[in-house]
Amino acid sequence: MIFRLFFLLFLLLSKPLNAQTEPSTIVVTPQAYTKTVIRIPPLEGDIRDEITNAIRNLINLHLFCVALAEPPLPGLKSKEYYLKGKVETKEGKYQFLGELIDTFDGRLIRGYKIESSSVDKLAGTITDQIIKAVSPYQGVSVTRLTFVKRESTGDHLYIMDFSKKNLKKIRSSELILFPKFSPSGKKLAYLTFDGRDYYLEILTLATYDLKKIKIAGLSSAPLWLPNERELLLTLGREGEINIYLFSLEREELKAITSGRGVNQGGSVSPDGKWLAFVGDKSGKPQIYLLDLDTKKVNRISEGGYNTSPRFLARGDLIYLSQRGGKNELILYSPQRGEKKRFSLPYSLNDPAPSPTGDYLIFEGKGKTGKGLYLLHLDSLIVHHYLPFGSVHYPDWGRSN
Repeated sequence: MIFRLFFLLFLLLSKPLNAQTEPSTIVVTPQAYTKTVIRIPPLEGDIRDEITNAIRNLINLHLFCVALAEPPLPGLKSKEYYLKGKVETKEGKYQFLGELIDTFDGRLIRGYKIESSSVDKLAGTITDQIIKAVSPYQGVSVTRLTFVKRESTGDHLYIMDFSKKNLKKIRSSELILFPKFSPSGKKLAYLTFDGRDYYLEILTLATYDLKKIKIAGLSSAPLWLPNERELLLTLGREGEINIYLFSLEREELKAITSGRGVNQGGSVSPDGKWLAFVGDKSGKPQIYLLDLDTKKVNRISEGGYNTSPRFLARGDLIYLSQRGGKNELILYSPQRGEKKRFSLPYSLNDPAPSPTGDYLIFEGKGKTGKGLYLLHLDSLIVHHYLPFGSVHYPDWGRSN
């Protein structure tokens, strides 16, 4: 059913569908997880409350760790971390001098001297340095998100920092679909519909320069190649839905897939070698990998319905399915040929990986209602990130 609807309007790009049991898979379900404790009492300095609260908020948004306002308890040895330091304002800039201490043995983990032009950027940099010091992750504080808010007045495209600050409405139209950050985070591609025609729009975020290209027929999510001069577009032409390479410089199209049915682009690997896409050649949607150099195609899913393939930064691939009425996330390693199934107690649509590959942001519905949810992939901890209805097509990019 999703592909019939997709053929008509391409609006159900990422709805989870039924999938059969696959061989060589590992089933993973959410389990109890002990969060890493980072104690952050008020820092010193004239903006101590602002910077301290910003760091705590960002630490907590990383989900696997928790920021506590209380200082370490005297005489109590536990595996925790303690941040102390001072923020000074110098010549219009903010400087942090501080230390991160392992409270179990009093050992200094890191010393910091960090300077930034704004409190938000300083808090983000400090937080990511802490995350890197206490875990195997890079931190996502200095990233940003985009999404479409659908209202009675039409669609509105927003962008904001991961901290949920600096929310900006950057475009309004009758219909806005599938915003995608470029790999560098400097540009945003999306589709608009004005009631008569579809357009591919490319927005340069630093200058807000806009390039607008008319698209003949229906289209789906634009997928950036690493060079940021080309995109892959899923287009409906002459009764067929296939994937095309589009040159922004020459504004030329070149077919990547062919044949009847639906071939729907999903994600390009970080090195630009592979395209993951959904095809219904077998009668039901399956996940395929296409080598963009040799054009060789391999099917990686087996039976049932599968959709929404997304490459992670490390090269692994995720996609969505549903078994016995339960939503599942499949993690596939092309290098090892191994699959892991994550049983998830909530709906999962339009997943977008973080630039680091450790998190997903997705449209969903859980016990706390609809909206955008944040998921840490290793711990399976989930957070109702934006508790608003009618929020669609989230994407996650680097901040500049």
